[in-house]
Amino acid sequence: ADVATSWALEMETIILGWYVLVETRSVFMLTAFASLLYVGTLLSPMFGVAGDRIGQRALLIIMRSVYAVCATVLMASALLGLLTPAVVLGVTLVVGLVRPSDIGMRLALVGNTLPHNQLIGAAGIQRTTMESARIAGALTGAGLVTMLGIGQAYVVVVLFYLVSIVL
Repeated sequence: ADVATSWALEMETIILGWYVLVETRSVFMLTAFASLLYVGTLLSPMFGVAGDRIGQRALLIIMRSVYAVCATVLMASALLGLLTPAVVLGVTLVVGLVRPSDIGMRLALVGNTLPHNQLIGAAGIQRTTMESARIAGALTGAGLVTMLGIGQAYVVVVLFYLVSIVL
């Protein structure tokens, strides 16, 4: 589940960053896009509270569902020819409210799930998962959007999110 989420997040970052830069020809807009991905940093403590109330697993599924819905909106917009930088920035704002809490929630869930003697190994595997996504997910996203276009590339992103929810 973590691999699928990490790959999808990295694919999205490359695909949308590229789209914003090409469509707006503005480094400022690219910076605004990147900044929106972390706008929810101040909300992270509230995600911790929510995780304590409804359970970390349930909250992680909700967070990944938000990713899937947002990716589906972008996919549909692209396939219908309705995608604009404003749509991308709006959806990125929603994702940015959730994304900063994702890694913390993953770590908390691992910490609460595994026995203490397995935490070091699990943290190493989780770190490898995230780093592999930065390489392979980014390359996959760039390759897919180049070969298939943004709409079809987003079909793959949505599928990755759906796999992460199921797992």
